Amino acid sequence: MTAIHRPVIVGVDGSEASLGAVRWAADEAVRLRQPLQITHALGAPDPFEQAPDEHELASRAAVEARGWQPGLHVTTCTWHGGPARLLVEQSRHASLVVVASRGTGGFHALPVGSVGVQLAAHAHCPVLVVHSGERWAGPSGALPRYRPVLVGTDGSAHAQAAIELAFAEAASRDVDLTAVRAWQEARDHRDHRGRAARRDHLADDVQRALAAELEPWRAKYPAVRVELRSVHGAAVPVLIEEARDALMVVLGPRGTGGFGSLRLGSVTQQVLDHASVPVLVARR
Repeated sequence: MTAIHRPVIVGVDGSEASLGAVRWAADEAVRLRQPLQITHALGAPDPFEQAPDEHELASRAAVEARGWQPGLHVTTCTWHGGPARLLVEQSRHASLVVVASRGTGGFHALPVGSVGVQLAAHAHCPVLVVHSGERWAGPSGALPRYRPVLVGTDGSAHAQAAIELAFAEAASRDVDLTAVRAWQEARDHRDHRGRAARRDHLADDVQRALAAELEPWRAKYPAVRVELRSVHGAAVPVLIEEARDALMVVLGPRGTGGFGSLRLGSVTQQVLDHASVPVLVARR
């Protein structure tokens, strides 16, 4: 049977941060058993027109990728056109798209950080946004190996996709999985004792709901060690704090709140803006 190749695609722009994103992308390509494609968008006005004579930047990144992952099949391409539009289009045939959270060079036509946000909102496959990618660009910047994968969930259908992706990441890396659900009680005017009792009751309910939500995936991935955390507080600060000691945080593109017509939920966008670790958005 012929293998189906859906490459891991990484966008580069000449910055150290994007080179660190290449390192993460090469690592993911090996785990997914897919080739790596390094894409450089020139930001010139002719959309999706290949520029075969301007491969130097992408070629240098390919040399680094092969050094980090010997034996990995790596291809490069350089195109005219805006990077966000180009990478969204290429994501139709990819297993994963990886970008640095902020960069320069080929992505200069867009405000810093907007490429990752637009990909998280519009890509046709999962998107990994690598924060502070320059940490892994140098020869001594080994990727973290033993931290847990963190997944944020709110019980929505999009959260189910994030849970599935997070279990697959944890299983392929042989690391723990931490599942977090933030919750807040509705305001009332009871006395302190009454509010405390209600809070304890709600915490138990959230913990049980979280366990039920993850049960099918724990059965599918029995080797993955799972910690369940129901945390009182607003979703964004809870997730940012919980992610500090994680390898990456996995989220759906949006949750139960907000408007269905929006492509990217406010929680996911704010975590993308402020997380200190890579953020994996589970787009289908």
